[in-house]
Amino acid sequence: MKKLSDEELFTMIRLDNERAFTAVFDRYNQPLFRHVYQRTGSETETEEILQNIFISLWKNRQTIVIKDSIRPYLMGAAKRSVFAYYSRTAVEIEHSQLLLARAEPFEYPAEEFMIARELETILDHEVEKMPSTMRQIFLLSRKEHLSVREIASMLSVSEQTVKNNITLASKILRGKLSARHMIQLIPFLLFLS
Repeated sequence: MKKLSDEELFTMIRLDNERAFTAVFDRYNQPLFRHVYQRTGSETETEEILQNIFISLWKNRQTIVIKDSIRPYLMGAAKRSVFAYYSRTAVEIEHSQLLLARAEPFEYPAEEFMIARELETILDHEVEKMPSTMRQIFLLSRKEHLSVREIASMLSVSEQTVKNNITLASKILRGKLSARHMIQLIPFLLFLS
C-alpha cells in the first residue's frame, strides 16, 4: 500500500478499505503532528486535533473530493483546526479575565487560606473517586511531576494511555468544580491544561 498514490488510496478508502486509511494515516500523521504542534505547543491538543481530522476524513470519505494528493485537504483541515483552537482558547481566556474582574478581592488572608483548603479537599475527594489507573497516572503526573514517557515506562502502558488518562482526569476535575470555585482555581486549571 505504501507505493500507491494518494488518489488510489483514497479511492480504496471510499470503498471502506481500512488498510488504505491506515496507509494514509501512516503517511501523513507525523508531518501533520509537526505542523500542528509548532502552532499549538501542546502535545495533547495536537493529538486531539489530529484525531478529529482523521475521524472527519473517515466519516466524510464519500463526499470529499481528492485529486492527486490528499495533503492539501489534510493541511487545510489542520489549519482550520488550529484556528478553531486559538479562537476557543481566546474565548476561554477572555471569560476567565471577566470572572476575575467581577470577583471580589479577598480582604482576609485567613479567608483565602480556608477557601484554598476547601478546594484542596474537594479536589482530593474527586481524585480519590477516579478509577485506580487514572488516579495513579494523574498523581504521578501532577504531584510527582513525572513525564508521560516516565509514567508509561513505570506502569508498563502506552504513552497514549497516559495522555488519555491525564486529559480525562483533568476534564473530570474541571467538570466537578462549581463556578464559585472556578475563580479561585484558575491558576490550578491553567496548570492542568
